[in-house]
Amino acid sequence: MMPSRRRSLVVSAAAAGLIALAGCAHHPAAPGVPIEERPSPPQPVPDQSTATPPVPPEQSAAADTTSQAPPPHVMTPSAEESMRALVVRDTTVVSAALKRCAGQSMLPEQQTTWDAAMDLLAQARDALARGDLTQARSLARNAKQLVGSLDCP
Repeated sequence: MMPSRRRSLVVSAAAAGLIALAGCAHHPAAPGVPIEERPSPPQPVPDQSTATPPVPPEQSAAADTTSQAPPPHVMTPSAEESMRALVVRDTTVVSAALKRCAGQSMLPEQQTTWDAAMDLLAQARDALARGDLTQARSLARNAKQLVGSLDCP
């Protein structure tokens, strides 16, 4: 090898070694105060032009008792029909799966799953009878997911 090339390799190796050593140097822990012991920063003052005046406790309690639930979500007739079809489809699948498993010996986990699916199916049917399609859809979908884990022939 040529001397200049050897010298550049030695210089490169020495530089790499110094960089490696400097990167591995022990850095003492930074002095500081744990976050739990730090003082809280001052809170911004709310803009008085947009702030709502405080309500006396006796008025706020009366307002809470008179508040009503938000109005139910209104669906178009086609959306209702579509949602009802999804509920019927899922409850039919769940009913068929539960009938296949009924009367068979199951492991305790399977029996718990079967019972939970039966309960969800009953709740879905109740919600459907009340006209709460959104709740019925949610319950039917959950029941369908549960029966998917049952292994009954």
